[in-house]
Order: sequence, then structure tokens, then C-alpha cells
Amino acid sequence: MGRRERLKRVLLDASILMLAYEGVDVFGEIERVLESKPKCLVLKSTLEELERLAAKAKPKRRIAAKFAIELVKRYCKIVDYKPREGEDPDSLFLRFVLEHDDVMPVTADNELRRRLREKGIPNIYYRRERHGLELEG
Repeated sequence: MGRRERLKRVLLDASILMLAYEGVDVFGEIERVLESKPKCLVLKSTLEELERLAAKAKPKRRIAAKFAIELVKRYCKIVDYKPREGEDPDSLFLRFVLEHDDVMPVTADNELRRRLREKGIPNIYYRRERHGLELEG
């Protein structure tokens, strides 16, 4: 049985959640890629990042962030995972994934994806050409 079959939880970052506003069926795509319906997790810091964007970003990003916040509240479990002193959101996300090997990260952030790849962590990412998600690793 491979990692894909064992996974019961996915961790979503802000970039992937905001794609839903552009018409990407994020949750349906995750189910398609994993061939199952996992529990969706979002770090509290990710929700806070979305709230900041909803309050201060340019209009289109503000609307996308508000849309993402509603999705989080409706479909995801919020995990209160404390950042270390000076730890940025991507580093916190990466640390959570490293400490929880039953969690598959889902992102549309190329820099975060590169860092996951360097650590040998499989992930689900957004592929613009396909307008959908794919599994890497």
C-alpha cells in the first residue's frame, strides 16, 4: 500500500485556497488525485494570512481571500500550530508537514513546492496548464 492510500489528511496553504475563486475545484481535485476524501486541515496562521489579505490586499485578491476564508470555515479543520520566534508562514507549514508524516501538503506556491521537493516530501500542487491539481513525489 503506497503513501497515497494511507493518507487521511491534507494540509492546504493560502495559495491553493485562493485558487477556488478562479474556478478551480480544489476539494474535488484533491479527491481525484488521492482517490479518496481526506480530512482537510488549515493552519491557524494560514487563516490569519487570508484574513490579512481580505482586509488589505488589492480588490481581486481581497475577494479571493474572503472566498477562501468561507471555504476554510465550511470544509476544513483549523489547526492551532504555534510558530517559533521569527518563523515565516511557509516555514511553519513545512515544519508541520515534517512533524506529521500522515499529512499531504497541497500548495500552488512554487517556492514552497521547491522546499518540499528538497526535503523529499510528496505534495499536491496546482498545474496551470491542466487547470487542476497533480501529485508530485
